[in-house]
Amino acid sequence: MKRKVVDWTIDQVYKKREQITFPDFQREPNLWSLKDKQLLIDSILHDFDIPKLYFYDAGKNSYEVVDGQQRLWAIWEYLDNNYSCSIDKENKKFSELSPNYKKAILEYHLHITFITSVSEDYLRKLFLRLQLGLPLVAGEKLNALTGDMRKFIFNEMVQHKFIKAIQVPKRRYSKETLCSQICINSFSVSNIYNFSRTRYEDLENFFEDYKKIQGEEKKVFNSNCKKIIGVLDLLHSFYKDKAKDLKNRSYILTIYLFVEELIEQLDSEELKKTMPLFIKFSLEFIRKLKAEARLGIKRQNEELYIFESYLSNAPGEKYQIAKRHKKLKEFFDYYQKTKKIMGD
Repeated sequence: MKRKVVDWTIDQVYKKREQITFPDFQREPNLWSLKDKQLLIDSILHDFDIPKLYFYDAGKNSYEVVDGQQRLWAIWEYLDNNYSCSIDKENKKFSELSPNYKKAILEYHLHITFITSVSEDYLRKLFLRLQLGLPLVAGEKLNALTGDMRKFIFNEMVQHKFIKAIQVPKRRYSKETLCSQICINSFSVSNIYNFSRTRYEDLENFFEDYKKIQGEEKKVFNSNCKKIIGVLDLLHSFYKDKAKDLKNRSYILTIYLFVEELIEQLDSEELKKTMPLFIKFSLEFIRKLKAEARLGIKRQNEELYIFESYLSNAPGEKYQIAKRHKKLKEFFDYYQKTKKIMGD
């Protein structure tokens, strides 16, 4: 590995913009608030020191940003007149600044560490180590990992029509996190007939276990992945556009695991008869759950209150996933017999 620190002016970085790229393990480009961006420009105008950036020198005047994406976008967007900053008590875009203020910004020196002759794994690990300002969420950390499981989840599973249709926010890899939680539990049920905790460290270890798979393990891995896609296919075929009503990640995880179990327990004809009723139940159930929550201390359905506690209190813990699974089965069994939500 080779490393050197170089000073580039903001003007130089702006002019080299087309040569600067962001690898796939990076965050999304605009996570900073407007206030954060304005504070950075104010720091530059006051000639305060800001943290250095890290670039991977890919050769041929091409650079990948390892750390500093949010700072770069904040600077570029201000130079592009995309937002205003308070300058001398007036909100001004870059084009509205005096020549002296423009010069102060363009001639400000950014400290950049250039790295060469390292592997992609090294760059991903460095990226994780450098995230001190805005802590990474689980999805962003998972995005920085490598391997077969990461490829399946980030390149294939998250592109499934059912996953695209649900209303989990795309921001900060929330859908990828949900897909990871589904996978770790689906694999766990297949391997040890039990659920799995879904904290980041559990997902990280899971990704590491399936980083590079060969031989017989590859066959099992492919079989499990095929099963997951099959369950998503079934969910999509029955929910269709109604999937947009699914927004809570813990509830979606529970629905997935419940339907995966139905597929194992029922023959094809029974499944065809059961799924439409389950879809109707699951949507009515979540509406009732939300309506009950809005009542606050005036709640009336104790059964819904219990289930909501399983969704909101430590939802990624193994025991809570198991409790939700068991409770949803009770609700659905009751609904099949009465067409009513238990506790009403």
